[in-house]
Amino acid sequence: MRRLPLFRPVSTGLSLLAVLLAFGAAPATAQMQPPQDTTQVTFDEAVRTALDQNTNIKRAQAQARQSNVQVRSEWMDFAPDLNLSSSVDRSVGRGFSEVVGGITRQTQDEFRLNGRSSITLFNGFENISSLRGAREQAGADQTNLKRTRREVVFDVMDQFISLVESREIVRVRREQVAAQRQRLRQIEQFVEAGSRPESDLFTAEADLADAEQQLLQGKREREVTQTRLIQTLQLNPREAYDFRVPDLEGATLDSSRQELPALIDEAFQKRLDLRVAEAERRAAEQGVRSARSAYYPTLSLSGSYGTDWSSQGLRNVSDESFGNQLDVNRGGGVSLEISIPIFDRLQRSNQVEQAQVQAQDAEYALQDQRQEIALQVRQSYLDYRNAVQQLEAANKRLRAAERARTAAQERYELGSADIVELQNAIRDYVDAASQQVRARYELFFQQKRIDYNVGRLSPSAPLLGAPAEP
Repeated sequence: MRRLPLFRPVSTGLSLLAVLLAFGAAPATAQMQPPQDTTQVTFDEAVRTALDQNTNIKRAQAQARQSNVQVRSEWMDFAPDLNLSSSVDRSVGRGFSEVVGGITRQTQDEFRLNGRSSITLFNGFENISSLRGAREQAGADQTNLKRTRREVVFDVMDQFISLVESREIVRVRREQVAAQRQRLRQIEQFVEAGSRPESDLFTAEADLADAEQQLLQGKREREVTQTRLIQTLQLNPREAYDFRVPDLEGATLDSSRQELPALIDEAFQKRLDLRVAEAERRAAEQGVRSARSAYYPTLSLSGSYGTDWSSQGLRNVSDESFGNQLDVNRGGGVSLEISIPIFDRLQRSNQVEQAQVQAQDAEYALQDQRQEIALQVRQSYLDYRNAVQQLEAANKRLRAAERARTAAQERYELGSADIVELQNAIRDYVDAASQQVRARYELFFQQKRIDYNVGRLSPSAPLLGAPAEP
């Protein structure tokens, strides 16, 4: 298995190339002490912060908690209910008293206490189907939470890679500004000695100004990348941060990746969003069974027990005290009820049809998800192969541009080349160096995109390629 190094040295002894090719070297901020009020954030700390504070994860957590509550609610449908009721009444004038059992003609007070419990014995398996559907949905939401965590970690990794790339570009352009200043001083000496026309000096000054402008543009791109990272981590925008990039020295990439069909099959086994779609489809199928339960009869068992008291007392009872009345009036009963649906204005049929439509939509969503996953893996696989070729081409171009720049510099110093030729050689070299940096980081990113799209990316070690969470 051939391993492709992230950087392939093309020459030695050149400070600019050393900067360009040192993929794992410490960033510029490692050589410059940040201000004391600057908060340093490592990659691992950024991942932990994103997992703790990202709002997408919080929403997924809330949805998972809500699903768990629904599961508990469906479980409670199997348990009996229990109600305790009490009332105090005062009636004035002629009226019928349930407690006395006759007509009263004066003001009386009554007190009632009653307890009632009921349980559903059979409802067409609706409670079973609803519980299974709730559990499937809860499992889907838990899996979606894991998927969201991976998405957030992938975004953090992507932005850290972009930050490393932007810092490398800044370092390249900073080296170029230093080289242009050195060249300007050299041309000034040539002009003073009369070996070069004064127009060469103006051209060199314009080149230096252009290099400084490119450096400012690179710094802006670096700040934009850091701002995106601050947004992803939900950090305080008012504070200053020094993001410590991970040490990738010696990192290599496998250029002999698996074949595309094997990658797609692996993605079908590991992708969490596919598991979510499958669980949601199963939940929708349980919804159809739950809706069909309305065609079955319902059988329930209920019981009640209570007592009461009246200020009019009880007939044929000598002891009319409060406690004796409550004791004498005690009573209850048990009832078994069956309800057979006959005609409900087609409500059951409509509910079943709606549930079937939802189940069919869930099946379509599952098919779309499988197709989308296969296309994502295919695209990332092709992008990776293209990135390998782009890096090889960038390395060749950089070596050629370096030789051309060196030759143009020598000819210019000997007087056999003008400033325009040297200027074009230098610009081509700087562009080749920048493109080589971008090609290296693009290759590294495409490698990680394959891991992400296949389902290998682990939130605990995304840059190290550790196995993904189950």
